[in-house]
Amino acid sequence: MKNIDWNALIFGSHSAATTWVEMFSSLLAIARQTSSPVLLHNATVTPDRLLSEAAWELWEAFPAVAVKTSASLKEWTRHSPGKAVLILDALSLRELPVLLRAAEARGIQAKEVKVTGSESPSTTTHFAQAIGLPSRSALANDGKPATFALFDGKCCTDVLSLPFEDCAISPSTNIVIWHSWLDDLLHLYKNNPDQIASLASTALQGEGFWKFINKLRQGRALVITSDHGYAVSKRFSSEIEEPDAIAMLRNSFGASRNKALTEPWLKKFMPPIVMTHNNQQIIMGQRKWKVQSGFPNLCHGGMSLLEVAVPWIEFSAL
Repeated sequence: MKNIDWNALIFGSHSAATTWVEMFSSLLAIARQTSSPVLLHNATVTPDRLLSEAAWELWEAFPAVAVKTSASLKEWTRHSPGKAVLILDALSLRELPVLLRAAEARGIQAKEVKVTGSESPSTTTHFAQAIGLPSRSALANDGKPATFALFDGKCCTDVLSLPFEDCAISPSTNIVIWHSWLDDLLHLYKNNPDQIASLASTALQGEGFWKFINKLRQGRALVITSDHGYAVSKRFSSEIEEPDAIAMLRNSFGASRNKALTEPWLKKFMPPIVMTHNNQQIIMGQRKWKVQSGFPNLCHGGMSLLEVAVPWIEFSAL
């Protein structure tokens, strides 16, 4: 696995925008070298801790300066007809190498592979709002509102949860599909991240998925991306132990990674635990705390690298 000098990258003299470009590039290089979700998570422990414990200003700058998936999609769909967008809800860098290897096994070469950023907080609803939707469900049955930002609304849209081989594709020139497959797995097997990794790998290598992909590619260039990644908090490197901090987090967040802003967060802890953006309070870093029901093993909505880093894969049209 590529050896990254995270100290030099994070504490160098570059601007926050340039640092996030380099962070995403480094995460992509690491993700492409391993098919092990555990090894990928382990590789993010050092940079996540550096960001949350010493360079939290970079997290606070993230919403303004990091290259967002939403902005990249708006730009990509602005030019030329004959394009499809597949949003695989919760697709993370863990699934990227499996998807790329499955494509290569079928003689399909990606035109571009990169990492883009989620919204802040890293939730489905905030991504939907960033592309002009009130929620994910607004795309169902071509029901997009006039505010939809992709293709200037000139496209056919749908939200699907069917097995990939059963998904019908509109003959429209431009298509946007939001598929909930992986997000559904996260909710169904929320206590077993290893099972999710196995099921996701099987699906992404399956013929059903690639038949679906090639339907989308008939006469259309295709981008596969996501609204956000996810965190395996079972493997988080930091558990908050200070009683005052635990009490505040339990009262404010429960076992969640973000919450709507009701009153300013008292920044009495150093390093800070919470940042504020988009009228939300958001946990920074791989942090969890004891709650009565147990902290969930899988989550998203916070600011850790595998929550905010989103794969972007472009394939040429067939």
